[in-house]
Amino acid sequence: TIRRGDVPLPLLSVFKVPVALAALDRAARERMPLSAPFDVGPERLDGNTYSPMRDSLPPEGGTVTLAGLIRYSISLSDNIACDRLLDFAGGPAAVEEYLRGAGIGGFRITASERTMHRATENQRLNTPPSAVCELFARLLRGGLLPAEYDVLLRSALEEAPTGANKLRAGLPGNVRLGHKTGSSDRTAEGVRIADNDAGYVLLPDGRSYCIAVFVTDSRETDGTNAYECFTRNDP
Repeated sequence: TIRRGDVPLPLLSVFKVPVALAALDRAARERMPLSAPFDVGPERLDGNTYSPMRDSLPPEGGTVTLAGLIRYSISLSDNIACDRLLDFAGGPAAVEEYLRGAGIGGFRITASERTMHRATENQRLNTPPSAVCELFARLLRGGLLPAEYDVLLRSALEEAPTGANKLRAGLPGNVRLGHKTGSSDRTAEGVRIADNDAGYVLLPDGRSYCIAVFVTDSRETDGTNAYECFTRNDP
């Protein structure tokens, strides 16, 4: 069931999933191992954004493996790691091109994490939810990435500790959830532009489904927004 699936609701950090796919696709085509080191220079270590990776590096920066960047970006929603992967993928336009080439339509990817943090309204630039479900369904069918890269991405999605009170809260303990959350800042008027959770659910009997819950332009508390996410999740 898709409700408002054609409305260009903002992705926020959910867009890190197509970025990771595009980056891993390039790495696979270039036969780059997951242990390949990536430079993360001091010019990237913005102190005004969420980044546990930055906090783990010295002030002069350092190197992080490709696998490390994926885990930071997908599992921990690290903004600097995401932008490093986005640059490696070739930028927003290259991510859109990759998605179209993979037969996944509907995405609008124009902003990096750094761009989104320059102005609150920039957080509306990357869209929409219906394409997200298509992307996760395509990932579940397989064939987007070679096995080693696919296993890394799925494990990063399934091990993500973020959003424990969102989709995960609506699921019994015997199912597997691979997901990516995405939350915006609040505007000066107290409006949360987006509070999202999206991914796939693997049931014990072998069935699966994909779900994207996007709570947009909400004046409610974060707890109320999270409740909206997990109450929409009905296996």
